[in-house]
Amino acid sequence: MAPPPLMEELEEEVLLRFPPHEPALLLRAALVCKRWRRLVSGPAFRRRFRDLHRTPPMLGFLCNLVGDASKSCFVPAAGAFRSPGADLCRCVALDARHGRVLLQRPGISEDALVVWDPISDEKLELSTPVPRRYPYNWTAAVLCAAGGTCDHLDCHRGPFLLVYVGSCVSRKVFICTYSSDAGTWSELITAELPLDLVGLMASVLVGNALYFGFPFTKSLLKYDLESHEISVIGVPHTLSFWRHVVLDGGLALATVHESKLCIWRKTGHEEDAGWTQDMVIELETKLPRRAILASPNVVGFADGTGVIFLRAGYVLFTIDLKTYQAKKVFNGKDIYSAILYMSFYTPALGAACTDEG
Repeated sequence: MAPPPLMEELEEEVLLRFPPHEPALLLRAALVCKRWRRLVSGPAFRRRFRDLHRTPPMLGFLCNLVGDASKSCFVPAAGAFRSPGADLCRCVALDARHGRVLLQRPGISEDALVVWDPISDEKLELSTPVPRRYPYNWTAAVLCAAGGTCDHLDCHRGPFLLVYVGSCVSRKVFICTYSSDAGTWSELITAELPLDLVGLMASVLVGNALYFGFPFTKSLLKYDLESHEISVIGVPHTLSFWRHVVLDGGLALATVHESKLCIWRKTGHEEDAGWTQDMVIELETKLPRRAILASPNVVGFADGTGVIFLRAGYVLFTIDLKTYQAKKVFNGKDIYSAILYMSFYTPALGAACTDEG
């Protein structure tokens, strides 16, 4: 005798517990029957799904390639998501946050910034706020404009902010912001600081502050989004190649030293507070021998998940700081930066909300 069917309320509870990093499973469930199709595609289900899981899954990552200053590629996570506009030729990935990706499109006379939604493939192109004729280098960050009033679970279609940071060898730093609501750039904030050239590392957001890396002077630039104040935080001079990351909601540094992945944490909130080495992971027991011989380096991280990305030659690995497990996620390209794209995603179900088909 066949078991009795589940009540509709229990069916929804089961579907809500599908892993968010495998949205293809929801698509398969939607093909079971019309009722499930209507359920999975409904806004109420999607809202409950986000509220239950809270941390957006990693749907893929963008790789900037060594030797090609204007080319990136989007690598989907296994079985998760394939963007309709993943051809990023002639673009450099700068940042990704709150469901959006920020790209640089180099031009003959002027560069452009492109804000891209990989799910809808919508793109907004903007001119950079400072003419290229000035000798400087720059990077930029993207984030939701609502700040702390938003849970950032489904805000990728809402207003956003861009923070543009430029620097030059004369040790002058300038910052300006773009508001999608106002549609304009702010006035430049300039300061003479003991910094050199800003690095093409993805920014990190901790509380109400963005941090940008300056690898040559081994420093971080902190920009307070509320007070608009700029300050500088030193990085331990013993670190040769490092990336600033967010772990457990706090600022940290990740570096590889003598085949060990080392995590340093800030010992206080003040700019002059020091760093303490918090974690050491022996990579020789986690990575293949060939990867160790290739001198692995940290090239990215996944905010909120405790996952670090390591490049070893032409292979990209992840290291989970909670389980210490290593996983090969990409190979065949020489990568100098991996920028993670995290967002909730339910596959388009076509006529799922109708009784057709």
